[in-house]
Amino acid sequence: MLSVIVAAADDNAIGKNGDLPWHLSEDLKRFKRLTKGHSLLMGRKTFESLHGVLPKRFHLVVTRDPSYSFVHERVEITTDLAGAVKRAKESDEEWFLIGGGSLYRALLDQADKLYLTRVHTRIEDADTYFPEIDASIWREVSRSEPVLDEASGLSYEFIDYMRNA
Repeated sequence: MLSVIVAAADDNAIGKNGDLPWHLSEDLKRFKRLTKGHSLLMGRKTFESLHGVLPKRFHLVVTRDPSYSFVHERVEITTDLAGAVKRAKESDEEWFLIGGGSLYRALLDQADKLYLTRVHTRIEDADTYFPEIDASIWREVSRSEPVLDEASGLSYEFIDYMRNA
């Protein structure tokens, strides 16, 4: 099963200058809780933005660069996007697509679940965006009450979607 996990602003911005445009403690805790013990699918730039291998998670990193390498027991590098998606989709385990923008655009229509943190802001000069969520493909299954992050002053909601049958 392939699930997407993302935090996106109201304008669908997800990145600026190679990093998240915010720091929301509860969103990071949710990410950790949902993904811990599972496999992660991501692009090279997303992997490099992590500042290290995430504990208790396998990392499958997709890159166009066949010479790219990273040696770690929980990291695998591949140039075969179709093979990576097939591996995730055919697994009994829930895999998480964690970015970046080009992989979200390429794979959102193939995912089974979507875990969205909707951050109620707009990001000036954002350089990475999440695709629009198509209501004919996705149905909302849960939504938290709006939460205010005291440190940043940002309001956000956790919204979960399932693919329509």
